[in-house]
Amino acid sequence: MNKLLIAAMMMAALSACSQEAKQETKEAATAVASDVKDAAASAVDTVAPAVQEAASKVEDTAAKAASEVKDAAPAEAKPEEKPADASSAKVDGKAVFEASCKMCHGGTIPGAPVVGKNDDWAPRIKQGKETLHKHALEGFNTMPAKGGNTSLSDDEVKAAVDYMANQSGAKF
Repeated sequence: MNKLLIAAMMMAALSACSQEAKQETKEAATAVASDVKDAAASAVDTVAPAVQEAASKVEDTAAKAASEVKDAAPAEAKPEEKPADASSAKVDGKAVFEASCKMCHGGTIPGAPVVGKNDDWAPRIKQGKETLHKHALEGFNTMPAKGGNTSLSDDEVKAAVDYMANQSGAKF
């Protein structure tokens, strides 16, 4: 960062220098800019493997969670007509919360109701379960649909909402 600032100051000084001094300053600024570019490329090369490893771990965890959800379902379950509440009960709302919702609803995003803070959730819970589900599925105010994780099923989103609300004073 300091090198970049120095390069900018050198470029500004060009207007006040003689032609020869201008050339020397330009060459020095170009060399500093090249050093900054090389340092940035090196930083990217250093960080990229860690990012790839983290992404791989997230994919592995998601696959494991999907497998556990799939394994938890009966092998020969017969399709039945059930209310929407029953289907969301099969999904582990806490697991969905931990994987997809905790980043915002764990207290890091201003305005997002924090799980466990009943005062944050009371006005939302008063609106009812269906409204909470609708807002989570379709998005509301600054929260995107499905919290930005469009790979979640509707039942997973509903289960996570029920979990968060129940941890914050609801009886869903």
